[in-house]
Formats: sequence, C-alpha cells, structure tokens
Amino acid sequence: MDNGQLKKRCTALYALVCFLAVIAVGRLFYLQIMKGENYRTISDSRLARNIPVKAPRGEILDRYGRALVTNREGYTVAIAKINDDKQALNQVILNMVNLFWERGLSYSDSLPISKEAPFTFAFAGKDEETQQKAAQKFIVDGHYSTDVTADDVIEKYVKKYEIGDNYTPEEIRRIVGVRYEMEKRNFSSNNAYVFGTDIDIETITTIKEQRERFFCVTVYSEPIRQYTGGTLAAHLLGYVGIINAEEYAELSKDNYGMNDFLGKQGVEKAFEQYLRGTDGTNSIERKIKEGETELVYSRDPVPGSSVILTLDMDLQRVAEESLERNIQKIASTARYGSGHDAFAGAAVALDLNSGDVLAMASYPTYNPERFNADYNQLSADTTNPLLNRAINGIYEPGSTFKLCTALAALESDKVGSQETIATTGVYNYLNHNFMCNIYRTSGGNHGVINISQAIQHSCNYFFYEMGRRTGIETIEDYARRMGLGEYTGIELSEEEAKGQVAGPVLREKNGGIWYPGDVLQAAIGQSDNLFTPLQIANYMATLANGGTNYEVHLLKAVKSNVDDTIITETAPKIRNKIEISEENLQAVLNGMQLATSEGTASAAFADFPFKTGGKTGSAQVSRGSSNGIYIGYAPYDNPQIAVAIVVEHGGSGGNAAYIARDIFQQYFFGNNETEYKQLATNVLLP
Repeated sequence: MDNGQLKKRCTALYALVCFLAVIAVGRLFYLQIMKGENYRTISDSRLARNIPVKAPRGEILDRYGRALVTNREGYTVAIAKINDDKQALNQVILNMVNLFWERGLSYSDSLPISKEAPFTFAFAGKDEETQQKAAQKFIVDGHYSTDVTADDVIEKYVKKYEIGDNYTPEEIRRIVGVRYEMEKRNFSSNNAYVFGTDIDIETITTIKEQRERFFCVTVYSEPIRQYTGGTLAAHLLGYVGIINAEEYAELSKDNYGMNDFLGKQGVEKAFEQYLRGTDGTNSIERKIKEGETELVYSRDPVPGSSVILTLDMDLQRVAEESLERNIQKIASTARYGSGHDAFAGAAVALDLNSGDVLAMASYPTYNPERFNADYNQLSADTTNPLLNRAINGIYEPGSTFKLCTALAALESDKVGSQETIATTGVYNYLNHNFMCNIYRTSGGNHGVINISQAIQHSCNYFFYEMGRRTGIETIEDYARRMGLGEYTGIELSEEEAKGQVAGPVLREKNGGIWYPGDVLQAAIGQSDNLFTPLQIANYMATLANGGTNYEVHLLKAVKSNVDDTIITETAPKIRNKIEISEENLQAVLNGMQLATSEGTASAAFADFPFKTGGKTGSAQVSRGSSNGIYIGYAPYDNPQIAVAIVVEHGGSGGNAAYIARDIFQQYFFGNNETEYKQLATNVLLP
C-alpha cells in the first residue's frame, strides 16, 4: 500500500472518530444540560428506599364515646438480613435474647422444648388431649418421625443455621428458639423479623449505643395498642397480634405485609375492616451530599375508623367487679358447703328493647396488652381465663328454663293462668318418682299453687306436670323462638357457641335414646339443654318485652377519623315476634316478680327501691357444687334491661342474684348513692 492510500484511510478514520465524538458530546449535552433535571429526578427515585409509615388503628369507644382502646407511640425492634453470614447473625440473636432476658422483656419463642438441658418437649395446653394434638401438629408440620426427640430437633437447627459449638446448650436453645420463629415468619433480606414491640427507651438506647453487638437490628416507632381499662372487657375487646403465615397467605391480596398487626379475637377481629388504617410511605434518598438524605416522596398514612360499641364502660366495670367479688365471697363463705368451689362465671346485660349489649363480663380474665407475653401461662391455666364464658361457655339453664315451659304450656292451653295444682313433693310418672327440691331437702311440698306461684317457689313438681301435658315438641319450639339453642346474631360469630335444646332429634343425633320421662327433666332445664349466658339473657329480654326477639349486637356506629362522618350505624333488628296473650304473659312475669319479692331471689332484692322480675336456677354438674344461674329484668312494670348471670359451682341462683342487683343499681343510679338511698326508703318506682 502506497503512502497516498494510507493517508486517505487515516483521514477517513479520523473523520469517523471526530464524527462519533461530536455525537457523543451532543448526546451528553442533551442528557445533562437539556434533560438533566428530568433524569436527576428519575435517578433520585431509583436511589430512594421506601419506608412504610404505619397507620394507627381506629379507636374503640363505648356507647358514650369514652375510649376503651386507643393508640400510643412505641418502639419496635427488628432483625434485618444484611448478608449471608449465619454465624454473625446467630451472635446478634443471642445478644438480643440475653438483653431481653436481663430486662425482663418478652420475645417470641414458641418452640415446644424446655429452655434448659436436658431438653424435653413442652407442648402447651391445659390438658393431656390438647398437648397431644399440639405434638401431632408439630411432627406433621416439621416433617419429623414419630420417635423424634427434643435433642433431634435442636440438632437439626444447629446444622441448618451453622450454630457453632462455642455456645452452651442453653445458649444454643435460645438461638434455636428465635431461628424457629424466624423460619415461621419467612425471614429474608426482603422481610425483616420483628423481635419485639413496645420496647422501653433504655433498651433502645442500649441497642443504638452498642451498634457492633446489634449491627443488623433496626429500631423504629409505630402505634401501639393501649387498652385504657387494663383488663376491662378483655374477652370482648380481644387483642391484636402480628400476622402469621396462614393469615398472610389469605390476606396478602388485601395489602397486608408479613410484619403487619391485625385483630386476632373479639372486637379487634370482628371489626378489622373498619379499625385497620392504610399505611403511608416515606421515600428516602439513600445518599446525597456526603451521606445526607432527602425526602423524595411522601404519602401520609390514613388512620383507621373509630368503632363505637353499645357497651357502657361503667356498667361493664361494675359487672366485672361484682362478678369477681361475689364469686370469691361465695367460695369463702360456703367453705365446705355448696358453693365452696365457685371459681368462674359470666354476666350479660342487654337493652331489651334494642338488643344492645350493655355489659358482657367473663371471669377469670386477662390483660390484653400482655396477651402474647402471658399466652403460655394463660393457656395452661386450668381455670381457662382465655375462655369468653359469656358467649362460648355453655351451661344447663336449670330452673330458669321453667319460664319457657310455663309460656309453652299457657300458650298451648295445657294450663290456665289461674289453674291450681296440688303438689305433693314426689311426681310419679310411668312408675318413676321425680322429686321436688323441697321434698328432697325437707320432705315437704309447695301445696296447692298456680303457675305464678310455681315460678315464685321454683316448684319442680308443678313443672314436671307442665312438661307431661305440653310435650317436648312444643317446649322445644318455644325455646328456639325465644333464641335458645340459636346464634344470637352478635358480631363475634366466630367465637359464639350455638348451644342446644333438648329433644328426641338431638338425642338420636348423638347416638342416644329419648325416653318418655326425659320430657320432665327437660321441662325443668336439665336433660340435654345447654345454652350460653348471652342466649339466656336474650331469652330473658324476649320474654320481658312481650315476645319480641331482637338480634343481639355490639356495634353502635363507625366514625371516620378523616372527616368525622358516620360510615355505618346499627339499627335494632327484630328476628322473631312471638304472639303472647296479655293474660299468659302477666302470669309468667308476675311469678318472676314474686320470685324477687317473696321467693328464691328475695334475699338479694329485699331493700331494692323498685320492683324487678327474676328467676333463679341451679344445675348439677359432674363434680362439685351446682352451677348458680340467675336471669332477671328491671323495672318490672317498665322493662329496660335484662341480665343473665352464671356462676360455675356457685351453689344456687340466689347467690348469683346479688350480681344482677349490682348491675341494676349501676344502670339506674350510677354512683349516686344519695339518690339510691332516698328511693330505697321513700319512693317505689312503678
């Protein structure tokens, strides 16, 4: 190739390079000068990290707007996955556990293995059957063999998470316990593990000051649920907890995250759709100007709505205090007699003209703020403090069921309102003797009485006769029409027991035989009758208001916390209307009034300032004293409130009646002792 050709080619190559350089410079000028601001914004967004801002849950208020549950700011600590160094993460976990142990703070460790060597399984549960079910579930979920040991389980996690041999057996157990929880909660680089919530400032300061020991622990503030009354209405309000894997699988489509909290029980769960807010977002640029940060984008959180309940906070407090006080009094004064073993119970108060739940108490109880921390202890307690006895405990109604039998007999014309029967104390039917309580205790009888007097004295003999005359089908029909053995409609539907009304179909369904004499036992509230205190209260309300059966409800209204508008409110809903003749109704109600003024409940209402109606009952149980039951309403001539009280092993319904009296006194007089005493001595309301 000659010099001329080479020179031409070099010139062409040079021109091409210059041309490409001009294009590159032009493009850079376009990108940096002309479109610089636009691309800077895009770059900022790519460098930004989205930080969720937790929305506060809505408040839960009583019927007068007083706060039962609110929020306060608290600190949460979480462990983030920064790298794949398992041993470094194990050390941080142990440091966190030790810090929490030193300060008496709770953290999640549901691994069912003892905390100290030699290690054994420790499945939670108040009885052996519950523990066995938990053991079977653990084996199935973990894909273990049936002969697996606690040491085998720990060794599995030691290998999986490379837990070194430089730890003591107890330290290994602590690390494994947290690793077990992390695995359940899908711990990953995209999903931090919440180690503890509502942590005190001293602990937070320690974590921040000792960053080298807690290098992957993050701290942030978020709203924490605060139950203003402590244990007040604990079973009713329920509690919140962090979402589990099963819940997340179902709720992720509704924008729930793996570290979100949601209602787990009670009102918190039933009204989750209203109480839950919408989280906000802060988009923070990671690095600008020597480590400074800049807020690129922000979306404010939307708080949840306030749920207004039908509950009266003061009445609820009195119901709970009276229930606890009287149960303890019954147990202490009875000593070795009937009622000495009283230990639990429930009380329900309803607005009988609307179905509003005014109070619903269950004893023993618990503190919802400490539910997660105390769960193992609570679940193992043989008194079952976690059970909402008001809606999930089922009991024989005892003689309180005689009101249903009386109404069924009167309305089916099997007895007249003034008809009398000569009671002899022993009722013979099909060559079997059925004894009245008065005969059993003293060999006596109630003489010649009508149906009102039979209610007053709770005469078994009279109601044996009513059961025989009326028949089980009619009695069962009236029981269901008054809401017994049926769901009440209360919003806590997942927790409500249905109960059952005695009858041939039920007995045969359960593999038994219904005998002709069973109708007599059913007529006095025994046999297979089992109802919740809430059902019994609604049954009382239905009778007291002349046969109108309302759907029971807790929700009064929901109010937006954005613009204070009412989102929804609950109107009274009639479920059923029983046509009852005025004469028959008055015969039953008069018997209830006699029971409180001269009969089985008269001791509790001896000096009460106005007339009430009520009925006592006792129901035998397999062991110990009979359950004591009382149902009633007030005032007698102007019914407003209905109550049902159950005291487990309370001995008699007369003992339970004192709790009803306390509820009535609070409802009508509040804390005005002067007004109460004046009415008690000078004025008798109609």
